[in-house]
Amino acid sequence: MTSIMKKEIFEEPGVVKHLLDKYVTGENIINIELPEKIDNIVIVASGSSYNCAAIAAPLFVEYVQIPCEYEYSSEFVLQKKHFITDDSLYIFVSQSGETSDTLNALKMIKEQGVKTMCITNAKDSAMWNLCDYKILSDAGEEKSIASTKALTAQIFCSILVMLKLVAKKGEDISGYLNTMRRLPAYLERIKIDEKKIEEAAALTAEFNNISILGNKNYYPIAKEGALKMKETCYLNVMAYPFGEFMHGHVAVLNQKSIVIAIIDEENAKFAIRNLKKIKDEYNPKVICITSVQEVKSGDINIYIKTKRKMKAIFGALLTLQLMACNMADILDKNPDSPKGLHKVVKD
Repeated sequence: MTSIMKKEIFEEPGVVKHLLDKYVTGENIINIELPEKIDNIVIVASGSSYNCAAIAAPLFVEYVQIPCEYEYSSEFVLQKKHFITDDSLYIFVSQSGETSDTLNALKMIKEQGVKTMCITNAKDSAMWNLCDYKILSDAGEEKSIASTKALTAQIFCSILVMLKLVAKKGEDISGYLNTMRRLPAYLERIKIDEKKIEEAAALTAEFNNISILGNKNYYPIAKEGALKMKETCYLNVMAYPFGEFMHGHVAVLNQKSIVIAIIDEENAKFAIRNLKKIKDEYNPKVICITSVQEVKSGDINIYIKTKRKMKAIFGALLTLQLMACNMADILDKNPDSPKGLHKVVKD
């Protein structure tokens, strides 16, 4: 029987299409309300929503050229001081809009008069009602505890905020939006290639020592993939930036190991060189999730066919979500209701 988690992963193309219809006009206007001036952004979240923040923040820096930091909600509330300007925007991300750590962070920063925004899947939640600016990620009810379609919706909404700020600078965003309009069909194609993903999941499920590697925007995707495998399979999966992994962490490969590498055009030469060192010295099994067709470094190579970073981010994410879901089936775990985990953390 197909799990709820897999059904929700398969809903992701439709969720993206819905958000495009909801927020983007045919004239390339993004209907999201933002403050008139923003000179600094801080994104605060927990769990998978934190990984959304970590994926989005570098995009704000790269495309908008605006400072953007991201913090764990639980760490944020322990800090006594935060960097604030008159035009700071603090963005709080939560699937439920009720996550206690994130709510506490929001309440704390509101006391200092800072402009606040939420990205949440729950209209009229506590977070929705407290924030000055609001975006409904509108993924529909997510029943599986491991977040998939709700996270994809959060990342997509974050990209729309980023593109709105690019447009406010007077730049043409039509090319970026055309890429986003092709995203639903792109995600459908990745679903069709599930046989290769199932093969990768079966190989990965043989190991207890799993490392997922990625650079820049793909490092938080690696972290999200690791989190999904932890949540659904109860495995101690670790994620690392590719280069940093070579500084000591690589020693974990002295045990029976598998490495999952996320490779795009920007890091291909660097990644292939490091994978050669890894294979020569430790000989682990290797799976490559790559947008570069020439990459053949893995025992299994999953090609996510695109040269566009904003599409490849979602392609790598969906691939890792499906791997985790299939691994849970292989290991006879229930991916929809992992032991000890709950959908909303309120207290």
